[in-house]
Amino acid sequence: MNAAELVSYDVIKETLVLRRRLMTDDWPCHLLSAFGAGFCATCVASPVDVVKTRYMNSASGVYRGALHCAASMIRERGLFTFYKGYFSVAIIIDFLVVY
Repeated sequence: MNAAELVSYDVIKETLVLRRRLMTDDWPCHLLSAFGAGFCATCVASPVDVVKTRYMNSASGVYRGALHCAASMIRERGLFTFYKGYFSVAIIIDFLVVY
């Protein structure tokens, strides 16, 4: 998750400041870059966290492992099941990145 935050923050900031010259290297640019980085980090981390939570909360023997759990989730509910609770996590991550 930290790698996704750091890389996306730098890419967004570099695009806004150096390549497009849409903003100066000031607090609005940093704020927008931080929110973008939080969004990207949540997109990367949320599926892993959802699978981990479901696997850990399941009864013993329901899943053979985390990959079996993920495959079952896709089969039963589709890809969007990995982003269950996404917005609440995104809001928290965005404010942590900005802070």
